[in-house]
Amino acid sequence: MRHNGVGNTPGKALALAAAASLVWLGGAALAPTAAQAGVTSPNLIVDGDAEAVAQCSPRGLDGMTLPGWTIGKGEPNAVCYGQSGWPDASSPGPSNRGAKFFAGGGTGNSEMDQTVNVSAAGSAIDQGNVSFDLNGWLGGYGAQLDRVNMTATFLSASGAQLGSAECDDVSSVDRGLKTGMVQRDTKGTLPKGTRSVKIALNFTWTAGDTNDGYADNLSFTIGASLPAPKLTAPAASVPGYDHVFVVYLENQDYDGVSGIIGNSQAPYINGLRSQGATLSQSYATTHPSDPNYVALAAGGLYGLVDNSVGTTTLDATHIGNRVDAAHKTWKGYAEDANGNCDQTAHGQYYQDDLPFLYFKNIKSDAAYCAAHLQPLTQMTTDLKSAATTPNFVWFAANECHNMEGCGVASGDSWLSTTLPTIFDSPAWKQQRSLLILTFDEGAVKAFGPLYPNRVPTIMLGSQGSVRAGFTSSQRTDQYGLLRTIDTALGLQPLTNNDAYAATVNDIWSNPKQ
Repeated sequence: MRHNGVGNTPGKALALAAAASLVWLGGAALAPTAAQAGVTSPNLIVDGDAEAVAQCSPRGLDGMTLPGWTIGKGEPNAVCYGQSGWPDASSPGPSNRGAKFFAGGGTGNSEMDQTVNVSAAGSAIDQGNVSFDLNGWLGGYGAQLDRVNMTATFLSASGAQLGSAECDDVSSVDRGLKTGMVQRDTKGTLPKGTRSVKIALNFTWTAGDTNDGYADNLSFTIGASLPAPKLTAPAASVPGYDHVFVVYLENQDYDGVSGIIGNSQAPYINGLRSQGATLSQSYATTHPSDPNYVALAAGGLYGLVDNSVGTTTLDATHIGNRVDAAHKTWKGYAEDANGNCDQTAHGQYYQDDLPFLYFKNIKSDAAYCAAHLQPLTQMTTDLKSAATTPNFVWFAANECHNMEGCGVASGDSWLSTTLPTIFDSPAWKQQRSLLILTFDEGAVKAFGPLYPNRVPTIMLGSQGSVRAGFTSSQRTDQYGLLRTIDTALGLQPLTNNDAYAATVNDIWSNPKQ
């Protein structure tokens, strides 16, 4: 049942921001009551101000991990105040704003949520006199109609819905057609039996590349004594592995006209599905290709918005550095590379298919680069012994075989002759190895609701470690895949993107407890 916070009449939003509202429960309206003896909990929303986000979105067009939040739909993100075309320090909004705010992302409508545990106050709640206060700053861009609302759904111990409350969205008229945010505040009484509260932000897209619903300084408190919540990473049940292999192909959707799953031109890939797990809700980060590569390699975009490996150097830590720190080995192998550390494009070879060539410590250290970036033919040699097989392998097809240059059938055929070398190796047959086959981005380099950037990802594990023929509906993205690799190899995370990313937990035959 819908419950509105304040009205949408211009000028009334701030005046009514602190006004008490009603929570509708089973058709009856309960008036707000005073908090227990003046007791108020701390803010029970984790990272309600986006400050735990690893990096600002450069253009509001990339997906990311939002620590403490679960992404239910789309790719909401966080933008820094002051970026060109976005709210800045002088825009209407919270006086105590930090550096970042939430935005709706680049794939149309989006939703993010988290569940607050209030069971420690259960006895008081069941007496029917524990108040709540849901508030936040909500807004949008100029006269544009994109918007966001915030809801609280009150749940019993069994998860049954007992009622709900809403901080209504802020229309462009509410904002005086100005870019910025207005505070919304809804108060009421927690329904008896409440043990948890689901807090959700729902961003509505109307036009343009980005969803310009904005939110910041979100808060939910109750009239009872509870400890402040701590930011924790989602549980990961990824088992340990001796080796992880990653191969990126390019520019294909999960299914449909431009899709891979069910495509008759990709018989080998589709045949792999019976041997491993298919991730049906796997998403790329943005467009074009290279930022997606860097996201998986380094846990963030570091401002990269284009394919510019020849002119851009990223002074950042990448997964190879984490492998080194764990006293393990890694290599990147590229088809058609002219020797080790080939940094020049030629023929069907493009050096950005190995994203490590973006990073300063690779570009500036020829010996280190040569030891770790080598032709694909070297992988066949290294696979002859488990001892010479790196713990982490990123291998790349050339521009024809990665499906961008010569189509799906060409890439499928390349995989059919390349992957068996891994599957027949001692590292696969005698040790625990994981293969991640995924794609950098969807088929169309465009933004908005028609382009969700959903990509095929198939995972296969040796020793029966991945459920064969299984399809997972758990959501993941390139940061979730990175955290999977971190966990599998015992690596430290690179940024908050992989530290707090959700991993797919239902595909493992013997999950880590």
